[in-house]
Amino acid sequence: MKKNEILEEQKRAREEFLKLKKMQAGEIDAGPKPSEVAIVPKTFKEKWDNFWFQYRLRVVAVVFIVAIFVVCIAQCVSKPNYDIKMVYFSYTPVLDDQLGLVEDYFDDIVPDINGDGEVLVQVINCSFSNTDSNVQYRNNILMKMQSTIVAEYDTMLYITDKESVKYFEGLSVDLDIFEAEPLEFNEDFYKKTVLNGKELPEGLGISCRKINDTVIEKYKDSEKYHLESMKILEKLKELS
Repeated sequence: MKKNEILEEQKRAREEFLKLKKMQAGEIDAGPKPSEVAIVPKTFKEKWDNFWFQYRLRVVAVVFIVAIFVVCIAQCVSKPNYDIKMVYFSYTPVLDDQLGLVEDYFDDIVPDINGDGEVLVQVINCSFSNTDSNVQYRNNILMKMQSTIVAEYDTMLYITDKESVKYFEGLSVDLDIFEAEPLEFNEDFYKKTVLNGKELPEGLGISCRKINDTVIEKYKDSEKYHLESMKILEKLKELS
């Protein structure tokens, strides 16, 4: 190293030392601490990493809420708008596929009640074997049917057999649940609901429940569905 460069280096060292002494004495401002100096991200990656570090929990929460909202909307949009719903309650288990044929049978009888241009019928499967040792399954089916009786104001029609209809007598001692005795189905019904050579149990009948003095009377559309259900029974009588 040349002599001049050595002298210059010694001069800068003395100046830095004097500056440090003045900072310690408070004669000049030492400036902010390194830990207090804000590091401003410059590149896109640095900005994204900084954003994700500070707001990742909020982002995850927002994405989760939006996902739930989208799923709910999709379910509402895709949910079938049934014109009529009915319960199939029998002590002889049947497959949902066979009850699909029952829905097809009623497609020719049920009108377009909701006015959407198509007829959709739903048959809720509440069939099970009364001798089945699976008590939990039986109780689940009965609970499903009981909740339908209490809350489903658009479900007025009940398909029962000669044994299962007696179940409703135990639900209400002083009041009949149905408007009349079950109307038995004709031979055409059984022919159109055969699945893989197997017919539905004999002695099936259909009834319309009462709404007066019941919990579903408070629903504004319950009377409409009750009236339409009674009309469906009248059409079935004509076909008998």
